[in-house]
Amino acid sequence: MGVGHISADYYYNHSSPFPEFPVCTLLNTDPKGDVWITDAAAAATALATGVRVKRGALSLDEEGKKLPTLLEIAGRRKKTTGVIATTSITYATPAAFMAHAPVWGREYEIANQIATADVDVLLGGGLRFFQSNTISDTNLVSVMKGEEYTFISQQNQLEVLNPKDHSKLLGLFATESLRKASQRSLSLQMMTEKAVGILAKNKRGFVLVVEGSQIDWRCHEKDEDGFLAEMQDFTDAIHWAFNYQNDHPELLIVTVGTNETGGVFLTQDTNRRGGTRLKFVTGNHTANFCPVFAKGPYADRIHGLMDISELGSILIHILER
Repeated sequence: MGVGHISADYYYNHSSPFPEFPVCTLLNTDPKGDVWITDAAAAATALATGVRVKRGALSLDEEGKKLPTLLEIAGRRKKTTGVIATTSITYATPAAFMAHAPVWGREYEIANQIATADVDVLLGGGLRFFQSNTISDTNLVSVMKGEEYTFISQQNQLEVLNPKDHSKLLGLFATESLRKASQRSLSLQMMTEKAVGILAKNKRGFVLVVEGSQIDWRCHEKDEDGFLAEMQDFTDAIHWAFNYQNDHPELLIVTVGTNETGGVFLTQDTNRRGGTRLKFVTGNHTANFCPVFAKGPYADRIHGLMDISELGSILIHILER
């Protein structure tokens, strides 16, 4: 999600939440090494750990040493934690906050690590990597149910779930990724609301990672309508977070793009709405800067043109205050 993505949401979405953020700045997302264009693993690792790594690695340094992640640090401080994604929760970005691997595509290995990571709420896809895990040669869903997780796999189960009755939740709603936003009614907003309902019962606080994962995928595909639907799904969750924050001013909301995909531009076209059309320069990642928005306590610590690892370090410092 780069500047072009935010521009498109601003013009196409009449209720775009981004103008409501009092803090806005830019990130360079280049990984460690001589290349300028990052991948999801390196970018998410920088955000999760505050350390720049080479492309491909998940929260490991060059010597293979585990880098402490934001969620691991939160857990040690007795805060509750959660991860939501519209891909499999074993995919690169969510995995970087919970697991450590030299190559991000090792999803069975990552699932095995997630099963013991003690993250309180896990919502997304990836059932196949847990149900028949080839690393542990077992059904990790059954193992996690034995560790007090409530397991659900259907949207209607989430809809009727009362957060007050649950302390740990594993919701895997697809074999791998969820359907496109335009083809599903299971929204990021619903998952966020249920997750916060569980996590916020902890008086020490919580950290929740919510990824609009398939914004990236639709831009790889150069799918204009699909991209706008994914952005709408993501911004609906942001609006819900704003409403929640109105009653909980101690909440810090940070919204960030980890890598720009598609080279999104709004270009002149007198035959289209607003006299513009949405254009993808490429179907790949770019070196374009990504935006970060913040609202809430300590948001003023986020300013200037930043490296994504610097933002990760700031989030960890806020957590450790």
